[in-house]
Amino acid sequence: MATRQAGDVIGGRYRLAAELGAGGFGRVWRAHDETLGVDVAIKELRLVPGMSEADHVDRLARTTREARNAARLRRHEGIVTIHDVSWRTICPGSSWS
Repeated sequence: MATRQAGDVIGGRYRLAAELGAGGFGRVWRAHDETLGVDVAIKELRLVPGMSEADHVDRLARTTREARNAARLRRHEGIVTIHDVSWRTICPGSSWS
């Protein structure tokens, strides 16, 4: 996974502030959306080098389902609101270029 740190800008608009947590699928960051001027959480998907193409496709599909399900439940007070999903910056070993 590419090394990210506070201050990095992702997708031309999200400035990373601090890592909030990490797990088997990646990391979650506190960030600031510089376009909208609001604080957000960013999920960085971990794409492990050497992962089979089938596992890579499965991981992307599972993450997409998670985002879609959360977006459908956005009015629930215990569910975060999904504002953006981007696959355009995927590179080997990381979900960001």
